Amino acid sequence: MAETRIGLLAYAPALPSLRLPATAYKEAWGGCQARGLKRKAFCAYDEDAVTLAVAAARALWDKLPEPAAFDALFLGATTLPYEEKPAAASVLSALTDRRDLRVVELGGTPQAGLQALVAAWEYCAANPGRRALALAADAPAAPPDAPYEHALGAGAAAFLVGPEGGVATFERCCGVSRETFGRRLRRRGEAALIDLELRTDDVGPVLRDLRAVLANSQSSAVNRLTVGGEGAAAQRAASVLGLESATLSAPWSEIGDCGAALSALALCDALDRAVPGESILALALGGGATALSLTAGPAVAAGRRSGLSLSDCAAAGRDVDYLAYLRHRRMLSSRFGDTA
Repeated sequence: MAETRIGLLAYAPALPSLRLPATAYKEAWGGCQARGLKRKAFCAYDEDAVTLAVAAARALWDKLPEPAAFDALFLGATTLPYEEKPAAASVLSALTDRRDLRVVELGGTPQAGLQALVAAWEYCAANPGRRALALAADAPAAPPDAPYEHALGAGAAAFLVGPEGGVATFERCCGVSRETFGRRLRRRGEAALIDLELRTDDVGPVLRDLRAVLANSQSSAVNRLTVGGEGAAAQRAASVLGLESATLSAPWSEIGDCGAALSALALCDALDRAVPGESILALALGGGATALSLTAGPAVAAGRRSGLSLSDCAAAGRDVDYLAYLRHRRMLSSRFGDTA
């Protein structure tokens, strides 16, 4: 009996409607500390990772003839509104009346979005004939006077995973884990990221570890590399992994640092541009790395004929000034970071 391949049946990105150009920081602070950033998407006062996840799932439904049935939901995010109350259940309630589904949340790292997609793949492989919805959504926050706040954006991506997915098929995945030393962390009970300013190299060692793992598992040439990280980290990943010839998808400069959603959105960008047969390596960094290899399928072009591409989503939106940004992000309020 032939092995059933698990793949993507559909995918969709989603961004909030508001945009802040990098020039707003230059006008307000005399400079933008997110070097290379052009414009970022960010949440309005009534948006968060949950509303973005729902928007991405609905954008995915819009690509299909009818809303697809699924048997499990995997949500990757680091900024869900409750530490104890399943946000994935709220997302599920907005999408379907079914309650007999497996629901899983992943967090704690920017890898969580890509990890949710890997978990959906593993679920479908272990349960023949079933489908899973993988969602990555995030809206990281930091104090307004923190230099690293300048890069922080928001976004989401949705992937429908199942047997015989014609958009792309999963090939292999691997990961490495490494202790980090304070460049990006958020303590329990806190809403904002902090940086302990211990300037150690957290990216280089991870990439070298990953290169060793990929040398034993990556059997074919990579046509497209997607990286959830700033431009410098993305270029560094291509160099360290020996993939300078691969076409790079790293949308950080156009949408900002979307946390756990950024690697998933980078994958959406690669799928928006891929042709059948191309090999895609998706990479998420943060306390280690997750790598996922896919092959674009015969339906990859048909899968993007409806709905907006990530590039279209990034180009859309409404620019606001820095004061409006502060109001929407509640940085002028004692409720900063609160989503209740």
